[in-house]
Amino acid sequence: MTPAPINPTLATEAANTTPQAPLRPGRPTLARSEAINADILNAARDHFLSLGFEATPMESVAVAAGISKGTLYSRYPTKEALLQAVVADRLQAWSAEADARHGPMPTDFKQRLNYIARTILESLASEEIHAFQRVLTSTADAGGELARALHEAGHRSAIAMLSETILQGTTNFPVPPRDPTRVAEMLMSMLTGWYDAHRRVRDIGHEEAMAFAEHAVDVIFHGRAAW
Repeated sequence: MTPAPINPTLATEAANTTPQAPLRPGRPTLARSEAINADILNAARDHFLSLGFEATPMESVAVAAGISKGTLYSRYPTKEALLQAVVADRLQAWSAEADARHGPMPTDFKQRLNYIARTILESLASEEIHAFQRVLTSTADAGGELARALHEAGHRSAIAMLSETILQGTTNFPVPPRDPTRVAEMLMSMLTGWYDAHRRVRDIGHEEAMAFAEHAVDVIFHGRAAW
């Protein structure tokens, strides 16, 4: 068989071409990195809520998120760190959901307090929040670090929001409040105490809870002389 003639132009180009190294995968883009993290947190949330903290393997979370164990551990070196990240992520989601339900924060001082009080009671009634509380109480968290993390992220952030609202709303008052944080804690205690006491023995309807939130704000608001 006669071999096919060689095209001299192609032969010259081939001789002068430098072999190219295979492309190496680079660092993921910011959008891809955020998508990976969202996949991790969603997979971890589902595992923690269905299996509990202790029974959730990190390897299983990596598989569900479609990543390697190395990628997971590079972002979250421990399961405790992963749970804290999941809780922080869900707190942001719950806040966004509350904003979507109630609309933008009112500008009127008292209505802002009502807005926050209603949001707090709705959070207390959230089944997902109750599920996370059960997960935290079932962990072997000897120092209580995870429970404190949830407390700081949830309870303390609500107190800070109430305190800031009271500070902003009383700038024109003849006498400013002596301790805005103490007033915020009183309102928070009224809301959480009422909810916890009644929830132990009966279901609390949404309308009843919203009515109590507004009544609690009325009591606090009309007691301004004691602020």
